[in-house]
Amino acid sequence: MPPHLYIVARDRPDLYEYLAHTFAQEPDVEVILDRRRADRYPQPERRAVPRGDRRFADRRLAAQVSYDLRTLGYAFVRRPPA
Repeated sequence: MPPHLYIVARDRPDLYEYLAHTFAQEPDVEVILDRRRADRYPQPERRAVPRGDRRFADRRLAAQVSYDLRTLGYAFVRRPPA
């Protein structure tokens, strides 16, 4: 699995084609269309969470991805090494 991922909003097939073409020869980059049906994380959660709780970090990342998809049309994610 490539360490760099571009997720492109469903309503931006033009941007998907552009990025897929641009990074086609890059083995460390994957470009995909957003497969989610609806925006699952419209607002970041506002609750106390113990430090180091990975689930909260995952939700925060998902909220940031949703925000980037709405505002930029794409989100860039760095995957942790396998």
